[in-house]
Amino acid sequence: MPAFGISVSEVALQTTIAVTGELDLETCPRVTAVTNGLRLQGRTLCVDLSGVTFIGSTSLNMLLSLRLRAEAEKGALELAGLRQQAERVLALTGTRDLFRILPRVPPVAPDGVVGACC
Repeated sequence: MPAFGISVSEVALQTTIAVTGELDLETCPRVTAVTNGLRLQGRTLCVDLSGVTFIGSTSLNMLLSLRLRAEAEKGALELAGLRQQAERVLALTGTRDLFRILPRVPPVAPDGVVGACC
């Protein structure tokens, strides 16, 4: 099982947050702490889930809340790199159509990495 981690990068009007490991009751507050520090006003936030091995109801609620926040701040939320388990959770809960889902993670310039934590 990969260790949990978060990294943030910025390019133009897009911020990408890459998450690795399990996204669950224990780790979601860490993601929320990072995203609360991000300015979403008029920006696109892409959540790279390609390294996430598990998502559950807590992580789904976190993503739904983040989507509402992005929209309230005139921004947008995108999900990228979903693995089969994440796709299944979204399909089973009927929430897939609420998200803009990208088939691939957008490229990040090497100098665009802002930081990593957790």
